[in-house]
Amino acid sequence: MKEREMSLLRQLEARLEKLERDSEAKGRSQVAFSASLVTVEQWTHHGPFDTPTTLKFKKVTTNVGNAYDPSTGIFTAPVKGIYYIRFTGCVGNSGDLNAALMKNNENMFAIYDTRGTHGSGSNGMPLILEEGDQLSITMWPGNTIFDQTRLSTFSGFLLNSM
Repeated sequence: MKEREMSLLRQLEARLEKLERDSEAKGRSQVAFSASLVTVEQWTHHGPFDTPTTLKFKKVTTNVGNAYDPSTGIFTAPVKGIYYIRFTGCVGNSGDLNAALMKNNENMFAIYDTRGTHGSGSNGMPLILEEGDQLSITMWPGNTIFDQTRLSTFSGFLLNSM
């Protein structure tokens, strides 16, 4: 084989290897989750609790990438990237709801509603997460939340891996 043909062959092999790596990375970077607090359609109230409590959103609707664990209520970022995260909560029978999205135990944003039973709040933001970062929803003491399989939700998805 001539030197020019060998050079072209090496370039094609390098391109093929890059395409294979990119394709594999894309498959790992598809991440989306959405879960509701309860799995039953009856009005279900949680709280008030005496200590800060991690909420476990048990009815999983979407869990692409299996990064959300309903048994713990924790989402663990499988890849570094920009994620959009949203939390919506309905005020339970205490009449007060104060809960926060926690990233590795740091408060990132919150919802707060004291209008009385069945009011609701929602908040969301894009966050840069490192692989392994953990997100959860913490409800502060003395507050309550309710759900009916679709009202109080915790959701997120990867916008772009980095």
